[in-house]
Amino acid sequence: MKRLFCEITFHRIFSFILFLFVLFVNFSLYSHHTGSSDSPNATARFVDPFTGKREKPTNYLVMTQDYYQSTRENSHLFTTTAFAELNFFDGRFALNASVPWNYYQQRGREDAARIGKTYLGFKYQPFFDLDKPYFFVIEGAVGFPSGPDTDRFTGGNYYTGSGFIKLGYLYEKWSFVTKIGGLNPLSRPQPNNLQDNDGIPFYLRKPSATPPEPEYEFKKTTLVSAYVTYYLMPEISLFTGVLYRNPYNGVDYSKEKDKNNPSYFTEASAGFSWNFSEKYNMSLAYRYPLQRDREYRLYQSAWTFAFSMEWGSD
Repeated sequence: MKRLFCEITFHRIFSFILFLFVLFVNFSLYSHHTGSSDSPNATARFVDPFTGKREKPTNYLVMTQDYYQSTRENSHLFTTTAFAELNFFDGRFALNASVPWNYYQQRGREDAARIGKTYLGFKYQPFFDLDKPYFFVIEGAVGFPSGPDTDRFTGGNYYTGSGFIKLGYLYEKWSFVTKIGGLNPLSRPQPNNLQDNDGIPFYLRKPSATPPEPEYEFKKTTLVSAYVTYYLMPEISLFTGVLYRNPYNGVDYSKEKDKNNPSYFTEASAGFSWNFSEKYNMSLAYRYPLQRDREYRLYQSAWTFAFSMEWGSD
């Protein structure tokens, strides 16, 4: 039963990724410009070490694999995320979509797999010429309810909004990026509806039951990150960064489980990025939470591997 569930889950994720890829590549055939130029300032890739994603609007697909060692739930967590982005208006604006898949390697109980919260978002670069050594980007996204079936989905059965302002500067072989924003719950838990086989998406169905009383509060979450990148050569770069989040656990806050936690979460990261061709890039980052007490430590450490593919030409 477990193997069948995993096979079905893998098939659905692969189908979704393939759909995004075909859709965006077909769109890109009609887009003759990617917003880049021959200037190193415009073509420099700014890769977030915490997510593996690009900071500026780009036509690209990225597959990210996160490994969280020894989580607080006494498991190892593997998260595979597919993220696709398509830009418009000469690289000023982009639409994107992402969906994660989580695999929990658990101690003392059966392993489990869940599909995470799906996000649809945008990026907008309103100021400055694209070949300038600095950028200002506005980013936003909406996360959709994961549904009442917690045996297949995770991430919270409510809508979530995210918004960020990103600033970056490139100076000779150094680049500096900071990101300020957060997450905001946009709804309460959605009504239960267990009619999973009627062919209608759960968010379009009429509720068959009232939502349960939540065992936790929803908190607005502040996120601030900054990182520095040094370009050893045009193809290879090293980076290091820090991340701050308040509250400690993010949007979901339990009065019982979280009352002894620190008020905020911090994490440091370091890694490298390699552009092994004009259109292909990979990055690897090691992430280390700075709060180390075993009673509330979210995880021992984490690795983030990202492989991305661009398309389109000037």
